[in-house]
Amino acid sequence: MDMSTVEETRQVSGIDPLRFPSNKPIDSSESVPLFADCAGKSSPVNVDDSTVKEMDEPNARLLPRSPAKYGYLEHIQSYKPSCTPNDKSLPEKIRQFYADQLEFINSVEAILLPKTFGEEINPTDYQKQQERNSEMLSMLTLITNIFVAIIKTVAAIMSKSLSVISTLVDSAVDLLFNIMLIWTARKIKRQDAYKYPTGRTRLEPVTIVIISVIMCSASIEVILESSRALALDIDYFANPFNASSCRTLQHIDMSTLPVIAMVFTIVSKIILFALCSRINNPTMSALAEDNRNDVLSNSVALVCGVIGSNALQRRIRQEAIIVDPIAAIIISIYIIVVWIRQGHKQVRRLTGLTADPFFLQRITHIIYNFRPDLVTQIKTVQAVHHGTDFIVEVEIILSGSTPLAIAHNAGEELQRQLQRIPHVERAFVHLDFEIIHVPTLEDIIV
Repeated sequence: MDMSTVEETRQVSGIDPLRFPSNKPIDSSESVPLFADCAGKSSPVNVDDSTVKEMDEPNARLLPRSPAKYGYLEHIQSYKPSCTPNDKSLPEKIRQFYADQLEFINSVEAILLPKTFGEEINPTDYQKQQERNSEMLSMLTLITNIFVAIIKTVAAIMSKSLSVISTLVDSAVDLLFNIMLIWTARKIKRQDAYKYPTGRTRLEPVTIVIISVIMCSASIEVILESSRALALDIDYFANPFNASSCRTLQHIDMSTLPVIAMVFTIVSKIILFALCSRINNPTMSALAEDNRNDVLSNSVALVCGVIGSNALQRRIRQEAIIVDPIAAIIISIYIIVVWIRQGHKQVRRLTGLTADPFFLQRITHIIYNFRPDLVTQIKTVQAVHHGTDFIVEVEIILSGSTPLAIAHNAGEELQRQLQRIPHVERAFVHLDFEIIHVPTLEDIIV
């Protein structure tokens, strides 16, 4: 190869032919878009495999001076400097938009960028770390809820406050919730490829749905009891009191111990809410939301219980004692609404709800950057909830002249790459050589 050919190739295609272990020159007129395969190495396109074996620098993120092709990794990365979510001069919505874009770019880079020897990590390490953190927080929440249930039982017996009793019912169901979550986590870890080929991650949303039903039923009982107490209190003040009357006000005594128990519950739930919010999975989201609800409900119960106790002792107007049953009703209604929403969300996931557009966009870009020398079109990209994770199904179009062995290896390679994405339980890759067909013959429409 003469030096004029080398210089021409460098200027036009951005490729240094001297870096390749071949004596044949590279046609500088050929387009060379980039892609990153599962091994994490960038490879040129439209060049014979015998010509290009492997780059000398496996840790090179992109081929030098390669033109940015629309949708390829280099083009996506070019927007990174423009995203400035930390710029305080920008409006909040724009900063959030930039933060979302950075998150998307980083998520695509995590899959497509090559890794040098020693940097290559197990694709399931992130998921394993998330599982360990979830188990630790579930156990910590269980221990906390056991202690909270004990001291709140004592507080409810001593105070006889309906608002405190309503939070005790909530704490008792929370304890049951934690026990069931730990049980389901252990069941999910014990995989059986013969009985449960697709895993048992749907146990978690099923558990949340069951707990939501139990929580709503218990809250309805509290509403009924509080309504009776409220009716008696209203009747006591509405009708003139006389010596022959046997009507009395409910007894409420928010002494030091019940107040300490409620304050301890509020503080512990705030800490658990902050910890659970850092882990993004349905179980921890449900626990975080439950802890947040406990903070609100226990705060209202503490304030209203103290008001009712002071009203009974005539430190304030005695009519204020009706605040306690009213608070119990409000707390119970709030708990019902929250758990109905949580159960509805999990039911939608159990019935095959599609993934959000951000997740589908991420998968699409990963496929777009995969083997552009083989993949001519992307036909279908689907991702549906399968319990806590997703089932991904894609269909790509290859040339009709592609040998079976090459097509098969490409499909397996893309499948492994998609299954490296966090929260993807299984990925299915379909290969086709034409995009025009009758949908009813190949796709099942439900």
